[in-house]
Amino acid sequence: MVSKRVMSLIFVIVIAANANAVTYNGDIEYTAGSGSNEATIAIDFDFGNSFLFTYCWEGEVTGWDALSAIDLSGALEVYAVDYGEYGIFVSDFDYPGGSEYDYGEGANTGWAYYIGDNESWALSGSGVSSRCLGNGDWDSWVWTNYDESWSPIRSPGEQAVPEPATIMLLGLGGLCFRKRKV
Repeated sequence: MVSKRVMSLIFVIVIAANANAVTYNGDIEYTAGSGSNEATIAIDFDFGNSFLFTYCWEGEVTGWDALSAIDLSGALEVYAVDYGEYGIFVSDFDYPGGSEYDYGEGANTGWAYYIGDNESWALSGSGVSSRCLGNGDWDSWVWTNYDESWSPIRSPGEQAVPEPATIMLLGLGGLCFRKRKV
């Protein structure tokens, strides 16, 4: 039987090993545009169901320029509404093999827009049409559920886990710490 101290040490090592780890490492589905600058866009339906695209360009471009070019160049379908001076709102994505995780009836779900470097991510502080892309940037669109304050629950690369499953996993984890009676 593994002691609590050993289990705690293993947990800390796993967390430390995953800090600043690469989030997405799959193959690029296809590239849109041309130029010396390149950004990568991840469409993350859920962990293990993510697709990567690259966009190449010269000059100044936005996240929307990248998405619309990728949409026009291949099988990714981007659904968006242009609100004029308020910017563009991306409402959905379709891609062969991509399916949005079903969080259940009544769940507040949608796409969250993250920016980062494929190791650390932040929720975008601007809309996709206001995001100025730089060479080497990464954008991730994550299908997630939202809490009561409309904060996304899932970050790029995280596994979608429904609430009942979370409780079950915590219970099973607790059993690992239970001492056996002799």
